[in-house]
Amino acid sequence: MKHKIVLSSLLSCVSLSFLSATDIPMPPPVPATQPSSPAVTTQPKGTITPAVAPRVQDGLGLLVDADFTWWKSQVSGMNYAEIDSHVRSPSSHFKPGFKVGFGLDLDFDGWDTYLGYTWFSNPWSSSSHESKDELSYSSFVHANTSSGVLSSLILADAKSSRKEQFNILDAELGRNFFISKRLTLRPHFGMKAARMLEKTNLIQNQEGLHGSVKAFLSQTLSGIGARAGVNTVWHLSRTYGFYGDFAVTALWSSLHNHCNSDFFDDGIHTDRHSNLKTQTILPVIELGLGLTYMTWFYNETYQLYAKAGWEEQIWLNYNYNMPNDTVNNTGNLTLQGLTVKVGFAF
Repeated sequence: MKHKIVLSSLLSCVSLSFLSATDIPMPPPVPATQPSSPAVTTQPKGTITPAVAPRVQDGLGLLVDADFTWWKSQVSGMNYAEIDSHVRSPSSHFKPGFKVGFGLDLDFDGWDTYLGYTWFSNPWSSSSHESKDELSYSSFVHANTSSGVLSSLILADAKSSRKEQFNILDAELGRNFFISKRLTLRPHFGMKAARMLEKTNLIQNQEGLHGSVKAFLSQTLSGIGARAGVNTVWHLSRTYGFYGDFAVTALWSSLHNHCNSDFFDDGIHTDRHSNLKTQTILPVIELGLGLTYMTWFYNETYQLYAKAGWEEQIWLNYNYNMPNDTVNNTGNLTLQGLTVKVGFAF
């Protein structure tokens, strides 16, 4: 009898507990992801590194852009004279150039591809310097005899002129994604191809018109190499932000250098012709920093974006120009200046 009473009590407790539990309302299940408009610039919740693309709603995943560049290029290791205690090198000025690009969203985990072309040309820019001191010495040495003996001149004046042109092609595969609510990263890798031409004329006149040197230097570079980097945007709002870009290239390069030197000294005239072919790997560093703007229209099926900032490029060990076949002046090519981009995505 006692066992039946205990068993009945246990069954009553279990029944009351079950009924009480079923009376408590349960919260709705939390979805794994919280969908967000594809045009916003804040990170969707519940996802890891969500892709920024597609940039527009129900678009084709295509973009085209164009850049206006206002750059200045300089080559180190080209000092040709020291006049009035100042070292002189070929002049350089800011000149216009352009970039054009085409991109495609691959619709695979946010990946995209981009192909860009850069053109920059610096026409002949000249500079001349006359000595005001009694003695001024050339720091760009030349061979003044057929024996190849190097000498410096006591200069009365010196002149230089330089021109250059380069064509660059960059191909990238990248992924643009959110790493925080307001920060996006786009790591990328690909290839860079380059074709560059540079020419320099130098004229040095000796004190008292006893001698002069005329030299023509040219360098042609053809190269291709692996390129990698990252693009970042700090979004201040849906439309405005700061951007920072970085890329580095190991450029396998074939350089062809030519030098014609005409030396006149006390009635002795000497011509020298030198050629040099070099194959090497040149490191190329690219940096950019500025402001970006983006806006969507027509039910967010199109996007217009713009960027403006400062860009720098460093081509290490670029200069293989020769004052003669004995001496080789190495130096870097640097480019810096304003870059303004306008793009359209659809």
